[in-house]
Amino acid sequence: MSTPTLVGVAAYRGRYTARFIQFGEDPQVLVPLLRRIWTDTFGRDTGAMAAALLARDWWSLAADPKPRRWDRQPPVPGLGYPAGTDTIRRGALREDVGGALEWLYLMHLDQRRLVVYEATIHGRWLRHSAHHLDPVEELFVTEPADDDGGPEMTVCTVCGAVDEIDHVEVPSMAGYGYDTATSCIRCGSSVATDPMFGDHVTRKPWPPHATDAAAGEAE
Repeated sequence: MSTPTLVGVAAYRGRYTARFIQFGEDPQVLVPLLRRIWTDTFGRDTGAMAAALLARDWWSLAADPKPRRWDRQPPVPGLGYPAGTDTIRRGALREDVGGALEWLYLMHLDQRRLVVYEATIHGRWLRHSAHHLDPVEELFVTEPADDDGGPEMTVCTVCGAVDEIDHVEVPSMAGYGYDTATSCIRCGSSVATDPMFGDHVTRKPWPPHATDAAAGEAE
């Protein structure tokens, strides 16, 4: 079953340029794949990867695509299988989704970040998640619980706190979307987002410096 998807580059004030992927995937599959393509195919050159993705429409992406006898076009090494269409899409996150689409993946080139949006039943884009192309830079990660079948847990990659997360979301002063702040209650590390400038990650020292610890005890 196909998962119609857009992949592209974020621009100013919520605008974007993207290409169509007929057989896209949800973030659990496509985010790791895009990270692998970014690392293995483009040597972590985000601009080169974006230019290659925007050069054509796609049937599907693959880090090591093999020739298939039914394809009319040969695969693009290290990137995937091109589609027969050639329509670049320019739009804005505040606009209606338009068409049968499920996911939108936008790269923020200056931050090396990938922000994922999902199409809602109301035909609008809703921010789903944000990811560093370099997974080492992730602040909060989701991991399975220790017991089989248990709920997933959110882990702070700075101090290791589990499910000690505070999240605040308010309408953005940009006039569209939301400003959010997600912070670790234990160490204070945080990621703040807004629809104009993307994400900003603050990692606090851990363990805390001696002076910081002494100040905390004095309080």
